[in-house]
Amino acid sequence: MKKNKPLKIREVDRKQPQSLIEFADMLEDIATKLKAEGSFSVVEGDKTTVITPGSQLRTEFTYKTRGNKHEVEIQFKWRDNESNEPLTIK
Repeated sequence: MKKNKPLKIREVDRKQPQSLIEFADMLEDIATKLKAEGSFSVVEGDKTTVITPGSQLRTEFTYKTRGNKHEVEIQFKWRDNESNEPLTIK
C-alpha cells in the first residue's frame, strides 16, 4: 500500500539581487539568531515566517559551475520531534 506524502508548502520563495556584503550580513544574522534563540524570522511585507530548526540537522553544501556561471547552495533539513538519543534495547 502506498503512503500518502504530506503536501509540500513553500512558505518563503524569494529571489533578489544583493551585494556580497548584504548577503554575508544576512548569513551572519541567521547564524547569530540560531545560536542565541534557536530560530530566526523571515519578514516579507506583512508576513513573518518563524523558522525553528530541530537540534539535529542534515546539511548539504554544493558548488556548481557552468561556463562563467557559479552557484553555491547551502541547505539544512530536519524533522519535527526527531531525537538524537541513541536507541537502546533492554
